[in-house]
Order: sequence, then structure tokens, then C-alpha cells
Amino acid sequence: MKNIEKIKKMVTNRNIIIIILCSTIILMGICFIFLSMELKKQKDNVDKFNVVFDSVLKQTSVKGSDKEPVGQTNIESAGKVLNMNFSMFAAHDEITYLIKIKNKGTIPAKIVKIHKNPDYDMEIYKQSISPVEITTNDINGRVLAPGEVIDYKVTLYYSPSVNKDITKNFSYNLALITESN
Repeated sequence: MKNIEKIKKMVTNRNIIIIILCSTIILMGICFIFLSMELKKQKDNVDKFNVVFDSVLKQTSVKGSDKEPVGQTNIESAGKVLNMNFSMFAAHDEITYLIKIKNKGTIPAKIVKIHKNPDYDMEIYKQSISPVEITTNDINGRVLAPGEVIDYKVTLYYSPSVNKDITKNFSYNLALITESN
């Protein structure tokens, strides 16, 4: 009888050890699956760099005569280029656009420059649209955190001149030049 009890105790102990080992293997498998999923997320989580023209809103429009100045905008090249076309008709015509620039990436980004084409600040191009003047706010060098939005304002004004009012039609293109910070 003593041997039978000893054998039963050994079998019970062995069964307990087997259950513990099986549970350990199952737990290790679950942990391995969880760990591999987390590593895959980390591998797929690549930093993204993406600063874009997000939207363009006509903020104000002032008529200098009976015709309202006209402006058309179109965001292209995955948000990197903004094409604008304008028609200004008379002295004191004015249009202001509020352009939203957004960092849609996952890392901070610096606005190096807003490239203007043509650059109507240069004398050679300024004469082609005279007496219309274009002013913008300076955002060069600004750092945008991920998800941050900044306003860029473009104002066109038809200055009074000695010449009779002449309709001015012209294009203006803006492109973002940015870098990761």
C-alpha cells in the first residue's frame, strides 16, 4: 500500500510539473506573438516628412470699380504647388487670400522658403504687373511641429496710377521648399 501511495504521489507531482511546463510554453508563445506584433509596428512606423498647402481661402475682395477682382487657385503636386490666376480691373481693386500650410508628417519641418514664380518682387517682373502690387507675410525659417498649421497671406492691390485703368491678368505660382528639422 505504501508503494501505491508513493506511485500516486509521484504521478501527481509529475502531472503538476507537466501542466506547469505546458502552461509555460503556451505563455511563451503568446508573449512571442505579442512581441513580434510590437516589433512589426515599430518597423512600419517610419518618420514621415510632408508639408503641404492645405487650403486656400479668399479672405477679402474690394472693388475699385463696378467689376470685382477675380482670383482662381488650384493646389497641385500633392500639395506642394499652388497655382493662382488673377484679373484686376481698376484702381483700388484688392484681393486677399489666406493660405493654410500644414505639416502632415510625423517629424518637425522647417519652411526654408516659399518659392514665387514669377517673383514679382524682382524689378523685371514687377513692371509686367504694374500698378498691381503683391505683398505676403514672411514665414521663412518657421518650424512646424507635426500637425501644426500656419497662415500665409497673399494680398494683391491695384494702386492708383496716372494711366487709365487697364485690366491686368497674370499668374502667380507658389512652391514649398522645406526640410526636416
